[in-house]
Amino acid sequence: MIKEKIFCGLDIGSQRIKVALIKTKKPSSVELLGVQEEPTRGFKKSSISDLHDLADSIHGALKGLMKTTGCRLKDIQLGIGGPLIECRYGKAAIPLVDKVSKVVTGTDLKKVNKQACLLGVKIEEEILHDFPQHYLVDDINRALNPLGLYGRKLSVTSLLVLANVNLVSNIAKAVNRAGFEVSNVFFTSYACAEVSLSKEARQKGCLLVDMGAETTGILFIKDGLLKQTDVIHLGGDHFTHRIAETLNIPFDLAEEIKISHAVVQGEVKQQEGEILIKKENGYKPVKRKVICSSIEPETEKLIAHIQNTLKLSRLSDKLQGGIVMAGGGALLPGLIEHVERAVAQPVRIGKLQIQAAAINNAAVFMPAIGLAYTGFGKSTDGFLPPAVAGGWFNNISSRITDLYEEYF
Repeated sequence: MIKEKIFCGLDIGSQRIKVALIKTKKPSSVELLGVQEEPTRGFKKSSISDLHDLADSIHGALKGLMKTTGCRLKDIQLGIGGPLIECRYGKAAIPLVDKVSKVVTGTDLKKVNKQACLLGVKIEEEILHDFPQHYLVDDINRALNPLGLYGRKLSVTSLLVLANVNLVSNIAKAVNRAGFEVSNVFFTSYACAEVSLSKEARQKGCLLVDMGAETTGILFIKDGLLKQTDVIHLGGDHFTHRIAETLNIPFDLAEEIKISHAVVQGEVKQQEGEILIKKENGYKPVKRKVICSSIEPETEKLIAHIQNTLKLSRLSDKLQGGIVMAGGGALLPGLIEHVERAVAQPVRIGKLQIQAAAINNAAVFMPAIGLAYTGFGKSTDGFLPPAVAGGWFNNISSRITDLYEEYF
């Protein structure tokens, strides 16, 4: 009998640390046990400013999660995102045999994938994910899954998701100081896609826009694989700064006003009326329209980035699954509708694809939930490349077949 296991995802943002806990023993029975968030200290602009403060923030978030769920934690699944991530393509080729053809096996796929990773990574980098885009058998047969084909040479083109080794080590050190171990490190936005996109959308082709506080990750996923990614330096904090500058108020007050009163231009009825803002000399009335107008430049920048990503990648005609938005920034009223009108594509908020009790602002916690879920996925199918990963029985059968074909 397979025992149930728990997996915890840790998403460190510039404003808030978010953690999530799932319980599972198979993909069809994943249950979200709880989520927790804590203000971030000691981590700004994707770098650690105070290791002790960051460790305390992580400890507070995880301790709170353990208290609410009644579970004990030893290790976590860590997310890395924003400017800490770099993506590039890696290519490699290996000979299968010298003179005659042979059947491509899982062992061959592992060898060529490993070679592509070795050739595509720099000495100061760590590979978080590698996504084989396609294989070539004898330079003529292009395939997503070449298992069982005959050939003399096998090559691959892979999309590599990389992070700086020292940066990852420093964040892991903060987790260790908080009293926990890091089991795996994943690209946060990709982990978010794992739980916010349906299998159908991932196959058809969709764009995930994951809005964080300082950055937004834009991922194109098709055939179940990450095909392209872009990280832009624009997030929810940029909207807040606009409000703070326009009204000449502190950032924290501007954040409260953004959450309570800001609406993206176009939703005219919701922009009517005034609000009172506390100043040193009392309260000052401010028209709500002024607040909404102040964030318009950032909204247009976001839309321009999405449009530019689609244009450069020539993906518009392949987005049969539409555009999905996640992260706290995506909850800004009117933003979804405005993006949809501007890019002429269906846009929706991501829906949690696992079993969970109703939670407020699920989009905010999707990256953390995705990290926990991705950790579970790696514990089951992590030893095979995405193109050929399957159930445990299929994996064992495949390895036995590989051995037979390799030597007989």
